[in-house]
Amino acid sequence: MRENIIDQRLVGKVIRIYVLGHEDPIEGVVDEVSKYEIGVSVSNTPYVVFRHAILYAFLGETDLHGYSQEDLDDTVLTSDLIGSEIEIHLTDGQKLEGRLVKLSKYEIGVLSRGKGLVVPKSNISFIIVLRK
Repeated sequence: MRENIIDQRLVGKVIRIYVLGHEDPIEGVVDEVSKYEIGVSVSNTPYVVFRHAILYAFLGETDLHGYSQEDLDDTVLTSDLIGSEIEIHLTDGQKLEGRLVKLSKYEIGVLSRGKGLVVPKSNISFIIVLRK
């Protein structure tokens, strides 16, 4: 089972990451990816973003291509809900909407307003399934 949607496949791709406690996004090119960190080059300055601080991240729509078919043990949010329109409520009070297209152990992938959106499960309070 894939643990993260943001993985080595995104090296060289542009990403916009919103983190806890920082109003402006960190936008740059993914340089390196590890289990707990993401290396991003922002105007030739290296940033190390810790996964636990990520509220959500935007990718290009094509960078979140395909549908996930992975089964997750002991979860309510399963591949049966892939394709559903959802409303995501984050721990900081923000609300995001889109179509669920990918699931991993620690993240969900959503198509939202023509962009790929990756949200760590650790920063989600609850999800409302609007349409299946």
